[in-house]
Amino acid sequence: MKTLQRLLLLTLAPLLLANQCKKDNYDTLPPETQEGKNTFGCYVDGELFVKQKEAIMTPSRLFAEYRANDSVLLLGAHAQNLKQDRLIYITMEVKNPKANTSNIILLSSFGSKKGEYACGYFIGREVGEIFFTRFDTINRIVSGRFHFPAQCANIYSSDIISDYIVVLSDGRFDAKLDYAVNYD
Repeated sequence: MKTLQRLLLLTLAPLLLANQCKKDNYDTLPPETQEGKNTFGCYVDGELFVKQKEAIMTPSRLFAEYRANDSVLLLGAHAQNLKQDRLIYITMEVKNPKANTSNIILLSSFGSKKGEYACGYFIGREVGEIFFTRFDTINRIVSGRFHFPAQCANIYSSDIISDYIVVLSDGRFDAKLDYAVNYD
């Protein structure tokens, strides 16, 4: 009888524990953290997008790469809206990032995988702002908030081709910081 009870307990324990696992919430922006939790979210013209969930054998969909020789941070993410099954990608380039400071975003881009917007590719030059709540090169963590407008552009030449603009707002991120290798 004790063997049967133990077997039953061993069988049910994983099911009970699996029920306690925290589920990802794609209905709200991720909380603002400063721990390198690999979170990202923003609104695009008022529509919520959050970083895609990572899967086994799938690379991270959030990156933060710092080029120390010219003090440039590259930040990028793939984000999705699960309700609408829409996927976007975002990149930002910032010069001289420092904790508790605001920076102009030198170059930003925004694109949509399925072309739901009037234009498939958008670019912003020296518009928008990124505020770093943490920029820690020792512990390799970067986090903060951002917003920027982006205008419709040619994906190959980056020339502006339309007056159509999207606005990315209430953006937030918390990422592990990598260093780029420069061969200058």
